[in-house]
Amino acid sequence: MTIKTLASFAALLLTASCGSPAATVNEKEEADASELRSGDLAVFELCGRVRNVTKTTYYNVTLIDGDSLSIDTNAVNRIETKIYFDSLGHYVKRRNERIERDSEGRIIKWSDGRPNIKGLHGGFLRDTLRYNHVSENLVESSGMGQFATTIYDDNHRIIGQYTNPLSDKNSGDIGSCFNIYRAEDDRGNWTERLTVWVTQGKSESPHVSYTVDTREIIYY
Repeated sequence: MTIKTLASFAALLLTASCGSPAATVNEKEEADASELRSGDLAVFELCGRVRNVTKTTYYNVTLIDGDSLSIDTNAVNRIETKIYFDSLGHYVKRRNERIERDSEGRIIKWSDGRPNIKGLHGGFLRDTLRYNHVSENLVESSGMGQFATTIYDDNHRIIGQYTNPLSDKNSGDIGSCFNIYRAEDDRGNWTERLTVWVTQGKSESPHVSYTVDTREIIYY
């Protein structure tokens, strides 16, 4: 299926010897470590002993012909984020972040407590997201004026997402997105994906746009 077809559809909706038991145990431990999974890693579409991930999102992407893309790499049209995990696969929050978990250790609330820019507005930021883990393949989130339903496949890659304003008074657009994964590393974690976005205001026709994400993943 070509990108154009998908967009149209979205608009409608080391080897050990036999005599060395110790080496065999070590290899098993390494294999287990490489398959490390946790709830936090899954939310971020990761598995294995991930130390940190740098994700770059390019916002000015044009579909040229067929499946060819033109990506504007200028700094003004991209954003970079970096997140960290401990050796057990738990998300390492930044100094100003606040996280709440349920009885199963899953993140159910995230908030940003950074101080606002001095002279612009007093107090602190109040960016907050709440998560409802409906199942391993479905997570609902709400906050900052939007409600979102995110769908994961069995490999915990995001298939797509649907967003809607939390209130009729909110002037935000409804939207949906679908992901096309274009590259992965030797651990099976994706390193490049194309996202097809379809947004629509209350009295507007659907608008299709594209973004590209790349990830640099560092392991323990």
